[in-house]
Amino acid sequence: MAVLPLVPSYEELRLTVASAEMVLPRLNQNEEIILACEISSLPTHNCNLVFKKSEAKGELTGQMFFRANRPLVTADLILNSSDFEKLKAVCASGEPVRPITLYLQIGKSREIQNGEIIITDNDFNLNIFDLSWRRPLF
Repeated sequence: MAVLPLVPSYEELRLTVASAEMVLPRLNQNEEIILACEISSLPTHNCNLVFKKSEAKGELTGQMFFRANRPLVTADLILNSSDFEKLKAVCASGEPVRPITLYLQIGKSREIQNGEIIITDNDFNLNIFDLSWRRPLF
């Protein structure tokens, strides 16, 4: 019997945060956190991450949207209340000495090869399964 090595079913994207904003889209809606980022493996594109709060106890869910004719990637992410408050605290604790780095765990896709995103002539989406960040303290 042959033992096959386990192949991770995820890729990791590294993003550097350029700016962060709290937004209240409407009075009857929850606030959102919007992060403008640079994608390290795709220097010609910028990325806007929109974090929304959910009262459900579920884990993070999200998608990144790549458009063939625009160098702007957008991502919508839903965080549970506790995780949203953690991210809010990280962003509200003052400007760090160096930029915050985000790591998005995304599902494997044919648009990613050897950790590099391949932009084609077609729009595509990537599913986001987890998020981590690094905020410099000094």
